[in-house]
Amino acid sequence: MGEIMLKYLEIRNFVLIDKLKINFNNGFNVLTGETGAGKSIIISALELITGEKGSIRMVGSNGDRLIVMGCFSLQSSSNIVKSKLKEWNIEINNNELNIKREITKDGKSKSFINNVGVRIAELKELGDLIVDIHGQHEHQSLFNPANHLNFYDSYLNIEDKLEIYKEHYNKLTKLIKQYNEISQNKNNILKEKSFLEYAIDEIEKANLKANEDEEIKNNISVMSNAESIASSLSAVNKDIFGNESGAYLKLTRSVNILQSISQYDGRLSDLSSQIEELALNLEDIKNILSDIRAKTKFDSRELESLNERLFFINNLKKKYGSSIKEILNYAKESKEKLESLNFSEEDIINLKSEIEELRKKTSILAKEISNIRHNRKEEFIKAIESEMNDLGMSSTKFDVEIMSDEDEEGILIVDGVNIKANAYGIDNIEFIIAPNKQSIFQPLRKIASGGEISRIMLSLKNVLSLGDYSETMVFDEIDVGVGGRIAEVIGEKIAALSKRKQILSVTHLAQIAIYANTHFKVIKNEGEDNVTSTIEELNESTRVGEIARMITGKEITEASIKHAAELLEGARKSNIFI
Repeated sequence: MGEIMLKYLEIRNFVLIDKLKINFNNGFNVLTGETGAGKSIIISALELITGEKGSIRMVGSNGDRLIVMGCFSLQSSSNIVKSKLKEWNIEINNNELNIKREITKDGKSKSFINNVGVRIAELKELGDLIVDIHGQHEHQSLFNPANHLNFYDSYLNIEDKLEIYKEHYNKLTKLIKQYNEISQNKNNILKEKSFLEYAIDEIEKANLKANEDEEIKNNISVMSNAESIASSLSAVNKDIFGNESGAYLKLTRSVNILQSISQYDGRLSDLSSQIEELALNLEDIKNILSDIRAKTKFDSRELESLNERLFFINNLKKKYGSSIKEILNYAKESKEKLESLNFSEEDIINLKSEIEELRKKTSILAKEISNIRHNRKEEFIKAIESEMNDLGMSSTKFDVEIMSDEDEEGILIVDGVNIKANAYGIDNIEFIIAPNKQSIFQPLRKIASGGEISRIMLSLKNVLSLGDYSETMVFDEIDVGVGGRIAEVIGEKIAALSKRKQILSVTHLAQIAIYANTHFKVIKNEGEDNVTSTIEELNESTRVGEIARMITGKEITEASIKHAAELLEGARKSNIFI
C-alpha cells in the first residue's frame, strides 16, 4: 500500500457530533463504542463527502448547518482521479484533495472540491473512485443480480475494452434510432422541414435588431405627442433662458454680485463658484433641449411606417417567441434542427451501410468481452471459494451463471444470431451458491443468510481489491450475524487486506478490533438537555479496557482485562498484523 489516502475527517454539527476531527492512519483503523454512541454517524459523514444523499435531519442542534470536510492524499496510482479533476478544471495543490459538504436546515446543499463548487453527481463520481464504502446496506446489493456483472468485470479488469465497446454500442443505438425515425416518418419530416425553412426565411428577411421594438414604441410615442412636447419644451426654455426673469440670467447676476463681495468673506467665493457651475450646467441643458426640439417633428408617413413595423414584429412574437431575443434564438435552433433533417435517399442508404458496418464491429467486441467472461470464470470461482473456505464456508460452492438471450429485434449479431445487448455487452450474470455438495445451485437471495452474505461480500472484497482504484475501504458493521472463530477470521482477512488498502471499520466484535493498528473509541455524552458524541484515539492501556468492555459488555472484570490483553498480544504476534 502506498501513502495514506484519507488523512483526516472533520465534522461539525452533524447529528450528535458538535465538532470532531479524526486523523486516520495507514492500515487498519477501527471504530468501536457502545450501541448508539455514534460510530455509524462518522461513516455517514464520510458518505456525504463522497456524494451520498443528505437530509435536513442530519443537521444538529448547534447551528443552522452541518459541515463535513475530508482531506485525501493523491498517490501516484491516482492518475484516473487527477485526470477527472483536470477535466473539471480543478487544480491540485500539494498533491491533496480537499472535499467539503454543507447542508442547511432549510435543505440547501453545497459541495466543494479544492474550493471549487461542484454538483452532487460530480462528487459521487469522484467518491466512487477514492473510497469504497461497504456497509450493511451493501449486503443487499449482492441479492440484486444487476450488480453481479459490475463485481465480476472489476475482477476481470476489462475497463478499457468495455469503454471501447460502450462507445461503439452507444453510437450504434443512436444511428439506428436516427434511421428508424427517418424511415418511419418521411412525410412528417418533409412537413417539418418545410415549416422550419419558412420560419427561418421569415425571421431572416425581417432583419430584426436587438431592442428594436422598444425603440419603435418610444419613437411612436414621441411622434404622436410632437406638438405637446414642442410646446412644453418652449415653455421650459423660456422659464430658464427667457427675459430678465429667466433662471439663467438670475444665476449669472448672482455670480457677479457674490464675486464683488467675496473679498470680505472667503466663503462667498466658494458659493459663487458653485452657482457658476449651475449656470454652466444649464447651458448644457439648453443644447440638449434644442436638439430634442429640432428632432421632434410630426411625420404622418413615418408614423404609419413605424406602426406597420411594430405590428409585423408583434406578429412574429406570436409565432416564434415573446421577445426579439427569443425569435432570433428560435431561428438559430431551427437551423440546427433543419441540418439534422437534411437527408436525401442517398444519405439514408449511406446511413444504413454505416449501421451495418458498426454493427459488425460492435458484435465482435461484444463476443470478445463475453469470451473473456466465460474463459476466466473458473479462475474467479476458485478465488472466491478459497476466501469462503477461510471464512468457515468450506462446504459452500460458488458459481457464476453467464447467459445471453436470443432476440429477433436484438441489434447485435453473434454467431449468426440476433442477441439482446446493452451498454455492458450481451451477458447476463448472476452469482449462485450451493450450501453443500448435496444442494443444487440457487440465487443468493433465496438461500444466503445474513452471516453468509457478509462473508461472501468480504470474499469478493478481498478478491477484487487488487483491481480497485480506491485506496480507502470502509466496513460498517459487516460482522452482523457472525461470532466466535469466524469473527476472528474476518478480523484476520480485514487485517490482511489493510496491507494493500487503508481500512476504516466499525465493529462490535473484539475478535475484529484486536487486529487494528489504530483504534478509535466513540463516546456518547449525555447532558441535561442534549446528547453528543466525541472520539478518542486509544493508547495501549486504554485499548485493553475497550477490548475488555467489548468482550463482556459494560461491566469490565479482571478476567476480561486479562483476556483482552491476551487477544491483543496474540494479534500482535500473528504474521498478518501490521
